[in-house]
Amino acid sequence: MAKKLYSYQRWSSAVQKEGTTKDRQSFGAKEYAKANGLELVEIVDDGISAFKSVNSRRGALAAFISAVEQGYIESNSILYVEALDRISRDKVLTAVGLFNDVLELGITIVTGADKKVYTAESVNENSMDLLQSILLFSRAHEESKTKQLRTNGNALVLIRRFQEGEPTTIKSIGSHPWWIDASTNQHEAVKRHPKYWKVAKDAIDMFMEGKSVFSVCKYLNATYPLQWKDGKSWDHANIRKLRINPAVYGMRKITVDGQNYELENYFPPLITHGQYLRLQQIRETTKYVGRVSEEPNNINLLSGMKVFRCGHCGSTMMAMRHKDTIRYVCEKGRYGKNGCRVWSLPGELVEHCLMLVVTMAHIDMNQRGGVEKEDYTLKIKDAEQQVKDLSSRISNLTTLVANGLGNVDEVIGTMRALDVQRNDLKLELEVLTRKQILAQDNTFEELMMQFFNYAHWNVIQTVDHEYRMKLRDIVKSSIGDVRAWKVERRLYLSFQIKGHEEYFNFSAGEKPYEWGYHMGNMPFTEDKKVKTESTIEIPEDMLKEMVSMYARLHDDSMSMLNAAKNMLQVVGYPELDGKMFWPRK
Repeated sequence: MAKKLYSYQRWSSAVQKEGTTKDRQSFGAKEYAKANGLELVEIVDDGISAFKSVNSRRGALAAFISAVEQGYIESNSILYVEALDRISRDKVLTAVGLFNDVLELGITIVTGADKKVYTAESVNENSMDLLQSILLFSRAHEESKTKQLRTNGNALVLIRRFQEGEPTTIKSIGSHPWWIDASTNQHEAVKRHPKYWKVAKDAIDMFMEGKSVFSVCKYLNATYPLQWKDGKSWDHANIRKLRINPAVYGMRKITVDGQNYELENYFPPLITHGQYLRLQQIRETTKYVGRVSEEPNNINLLSGMKVFRCGHCGSTMMAMRHKDTIRYVCEKGRYGKNGCRVWSLPGELVEHCLMLVVTMAHIDMNQRGGVEKEDYTLKIKDAEQQVKDLSSRISNLTTLVANGLGNVDEVIGTMRALDVQRNDLKLELEVLTRKQILAQDNTFEELMMQFFNYAHWNVIQTVDHEYRMKLRDIVKSSIGDVRAWKVERRLYLSFQIKGHEEYFNFSAGEKPYEWGYHMGNMPFTEDKKVKTESTIEIPEDMLKEMVSMYARLHDDSMSMLNAAKNMLQVVGYPELDGKMFWPRK
């Protein structure tokens, strides 16, 4: 097995991303790997600064270091960077400390610009290596500091110019909204974007009429198809942000050196300030509170997969919007069917536990020596053909309706059924594609890096984050069954990884606000279904035994859980909140 070369690539701005930065950093790594017979794995921090060591606390580099510490990446691996300033541009002592920490893990650092090789041994034996690294980090920090001072100074001069009533475009700090043309020079005012202004105006007018994000996006994609960036469809997340952005009434907010500046009438306004305040009232009073799965701008991680079920009655747990969060509700219990009562649990609790289990699934895959090798090419081709055939049938039916032929209601009903079938096939196609990637050799570390990029805590908290679609794919390929119960004001969750007989069980602990975990059987089996509330008496000794079982944590499963918790902490996860297992009613 070839030794791995981890190419760490980082850039902190969109301008760098759109330039040659990515190609330049990739090319050097590929050449080095080829020349030395190494297997190349790329890890990328897109839009993350190293000036204050942000990349060492979150992102791909932080995940890489954590994986080495946990033993999931071999300690004799090689980390390739274009230059040491890719690792850190922080103060010298901080930067050198990070540099030494990586070397002490057994990692070899190679810099592409000068082909310098650093190891713990070489630095210890040759003080010039350490001195050279100190000088390089010092120069990188001073460059970043000088750039920051120059950028801030330029911004302050332009802010004063604007405050004096002069036309101004400030590009050195922050960014401009997509409906604004900021191609003007710094002594000119920004303008309406020739392409996007009309789009933004239509969208904001619809929001003022009380239309939902889904309705607005549907209209934009029909009226201005594929006109979003790079010829894409209009993005729900960006359109959703439009209605809460003060730029719509002309306000630009900038922070320089910790000082906040509000520049009134900086942008040409789409609406007045008064209309903006009214829009916020409309947004609150028309906020969608129904089924999240019907609102594409809210992406929940489990619904629609037929894996998450109520442990009491076996029906689907459906996702519901609750303010800016998700709650999972028993679908049958909601309508008093199947002998179940209405009950729910917070989506944040479900998804936090879910990410712990998915992380453990990745760890388990590595410990087992990878996944079983299977060629999914034929299955992928078959699924692609089925999607193509369904799309053709839907297109034909659309033409039928457009021409007024056939029974319209019947045709539309058929189209909807075909569309559901097509969406299910598309999801299955994504899963098959991921399985094909998993079946390739030596991709575990790369997949782990991809997973942690998508599984950031901010993604869990932001229910419309685009990365949640990627997480759904990973969940679909990893999780086979999920069950939930509510018994005596205590919540219980059980997850089964595909290919496993055991369940990963999370529950309320022995005392209020404690929680427990164990790996084994589900707490309740099909022949011992429990009611959601105290409609039946549960013997006290049985309840104590059940709670005690959940409080006893097996050493082997706890070791895996702790490893997963440590890895997720790197990407912003807090401790699992035990209070969530103890609902107030």
